[in-house]
Amino acid sequence: MTLEAVPSPLPSATAAAVTEIARAAAHSDGVNPLSERTLLHLDGEHPDDVHVLAYDGDPGTIEVSGLQSARNLVGYGALSPDGSAELVVAPTFRRQGFGTALLRMLLDHGGTRTRVWAHGRLPGSDELAHRLNLEVTRELYFLRRTRASLPDPVWPDGIAVRTFVPGQDDAAWLEVNAAAFADHPEQGSWTAADLAERLQQPWFDPNGFFLAVDSTSGAVAGFHWTKVEDGVGEVYVVAVSPIHQGSGLGKALTLQGLHHLQDDRNLDAVVLYVDGTNTAARTLYTNLGFKTAALDVQYAPA
Repeated sequence: MTLEAVPSPLPSATAAAVTEIARAAAHSDGVNPLSERTLLHLDGEHPDDVHVLAYDGDPGTIEVSGLQSARNLVGYGALSPDGSAELVVAPTFRRQGFGTALLRMLLDHGGTRTRVWAHGRLPGSDELAHRLNLEVTRELYFLRRTRASLPDPVWPDGIAVRTFVPGQDDAAWLEVNAAAFADHPEQGSWTAADLAERLQQPWFDPNGFFLAVDSTSGAVAGFHWTKVEDGVGEVYVVAVSPIHQGSGLGKALTLQGLHHLQDDRNLDAVVLYVDGTNTAARTLYTNLGFKTAALDVQYAPA
């Protein structure tokens, strides 16, 4: 076994190999082992990220281009600047110490601020965490809803709804997103580059990105950004600005997006992630027919 920590960006061949390992793990486990952020950052210019590569034996040979090949790559770990981390081992190489080694190196680099995600809380996650003296500090629920009748949205007075216009609404959206998620460790820190990166993805559809605006001022009061990938719809991000919270706007925006996904896009399933501490949102989603499909947990040094 050989492990190495490398900076961004990964060579394209290595990034492709990591993506393939993640795909194989998702097929085996029924849950994606790596987040969207991690996958987007594999071969991008993100100098503060740390990539940990695990090889079965020696690392791949040096190619003519001067870049190391991905031969023998069997595991991967990611550490972001805020200490958030995650890892994956190819299904056929599990129970051989690769996961423990990857996690130890992530902890060596991140120290006490490291927060490691276990997507789906699969068998073995708690065992590995316990072995390295980690404890659960956060829960993220993965919810799923199948096709069923929906009420129509009821909008607060003075609110109009339109779709997002790239290049026109970017700054206003970032401002509302930051305010709505001021206490959220990931979503609230989005930058213009983060937004631009998502707007360039193949799945992006402005027709499924809804803005609630003040009819008088035109200011953005809230939004619901939906996503469709591999035939499944997602409540990607939904939020309301602090001054409009408690008005029923969040429920109206949620319903607007659900109608789009179910009726306009003709999808039979819609999924979403919600933080375990967000009891108001969890109650709303439960009342709209969502059920828990999986649970992600985050571990931190005890």
